[in-house]
Parts: sequence; C-alpha cells; structure tokens
Amino acid sequence: MNEVKEFPVLFGTNGSLIGMISTPAGGHVEPVACIFYNMGGNHRVGPRRINVKLARQLAQSGVSSIRFDLAGLGDSGPATGSMTFMAQAIVDVRAAMDQVQESLGIQRFILMGLCSGAPSSLEATVVDPRVVGLLQFDGYAFPGRRARWERALRRALSVPTNPIMILKTVRWIKRKLSGPGALEGEIFTTGTLEDKAKVFVDCMNVVAERNIPALLLYTGTLNSVDRHLDQLGPFANEKFAKHAEYVFVGEMDHSLTSQATQRTFLKIVGDWTLRTVHGRTATAPKPVLKSESSPSGFGALTSTSKPKRTAPRAMATSL
Repeated sequence: MNEVKEFPVLFGTNGSLIGMISTPAGGHVEPVACIFYNMGGNHRVGPRRINVKLARQLAQSGVSSIRFDLAGLGDSGPATGSMTFMAQAIVDVRAAMDQVQESLGIQRFILMGLCSGAPSSLEATVVDPRVVGLLQFDGYAFPGRRARWERALRRALSVPTNPIMILKTVRWIKRKLSGPGALEGEIFTTGTLEDKAKVFVDCMNVVAERNIPALLLYTGTLNSVDRHLDQLGPFANEKFAKHAEYVFVGEMDHSLTSQATQRTFLKIVGDWTLRTVHGRTATAPKPVLKSESSPSGFGALTSTSKPKRTAPRAMATSL
C-alpha cells in the first residue's frame, strides 16, 4: 500500500476556491484522478468525513483526488458573477480538474456526485471530455406508482411511533398545500420535475453513447425496497439503464451514519473506482443478492433486469 501525501490548493477565479489534493507519496500513480465536493451544504469532507476516508483509501491504491468546496460553501469564497448555483458548480468542477492537471499532470477524471452534487457532476461529464467515470449517489430518482405507494404505506405505519416521521409528514403536507410554486426556492437545482427528468435522461444517454462508466448508487433512505431498477421508474428501459451499473443497498442510509454503512460505501465505491481506472467496467456485474457472510454486515443488491415501462408520472428527486 502506498503512503499518502496531501496538500491544500487555492484555485478558481481570484483563487477563491479551496481544496485538498490527496496523492500517493511514492510508487505508481494512476493516470486518472477523482473529484469530490460538497454534498448539500456540507463541508468538502463529506458526511462523517466520507470524502476524506475514500480519498485516502484510493490514494493508497495509486489513485489521486481533490476534495474542494464549491463557491459559497465551506471555506471557499462566494461567486462573483451572476450565474445560477448549478452553472457556477459546473465551472468550479472544471476548475478543480484544471488544478489537478496543473499540480499532478493528470488529465482524466472520475466525478463523484453525492446527493446535490449529482446534477452538476452529470452535466459536467457531458460538457468536459476529460471525464472518464461518473458516480451518482442518491441523486436523481424516479420511483413509479407502486414504489411511491409502498413508501407511503411504510411511512404511515411508522408515524405513530416515530417522531421523525411525524415531522416528515408535516413537511409533506406543507409542500402539498404550497402548490406548484414550492419548487421555486430550490438552491441546488431549478426547473420543473419534467425538466429535471429530461436533463437526466438526455445526459445519461450521452454518457452511455460515450461509453463512460457510470455507477448509480442508491440507499434505503428514499425507498427502503427496490425491485427491478425502481429508482429509474419510467426510464428503466432507456439506453443508459443498460449501460450504467445500478446498485441499491436498502440497509445503507443517505448520511452514512454507522460504521457498517461507511464500510459498505467505501467498498462499493472503492472497487468500482479501481475497475474504472483499470478499464474493467465494460459490462455491469451479474446480480449479487444480500449475503449473510458480507464482512461489513451488508450485501449489495445489484439489479440489471429491465422492468416494463410504467406511466411517466415520475417524481424526480435529488436528495
């Protein structure tokens, strides 16, 4: 295993973005680097410092990375222009690639889009030819009617004994009473649900056409059960769905709270990243069911089957 060398960098317009580069201190350095940034309003280290842990794990295997704060988040300064948050995020991600290229001479990248980082990483992949891999963690989701009813039933049954579900129910009622304008206050993404769905499908089909390895990783936070690519809903038969690697782990939570959850995340993402770097992701793996012998206590439920297309009454969700 390699030793890890880390150093801070200032980059972007007027040096207003701050990041930390992790790279092997010696030995072989892979010609592909990873880009990590904010998950929602979290600092660049990620929830439970998951970006730090993954960056150091990868560096020990020869893969360099940068974790940085987008403009206006964490330690980075605010944006000086008038671009939307999404447009500025794409500019910032490309600036991070420029910085790694300047610092380490690496010219190919894997984008790690966690939660709110999924939309900007997806669009940056489409516009920048240096991207050779894409991770989408609890990003866009389009659960169909059956999945939505099942989720609603599970939540309803848990309300009497779960105070968190009571708060979620109150917020849901407020959103319903707010009407169509409720989406206008979103920070990380804009537009109608139909707009978001179109962007997702169009961009993911470009990713498939370019044969860029993609991992769609979902936790049980949004939907506790997944059957046949439920999170893709009406788009499960699109071209990109046959190309991307789709993994759902119901036992894993969105904030990666437990040590077991973190180990599972690091294992799945770490293995996929190394396969991508080494060019071994031409085809998705065969389904792997939950196993009692899993070292972390979890088993990844990986599904590549293709369900029948359902009515396009989908809910686009970016956690």
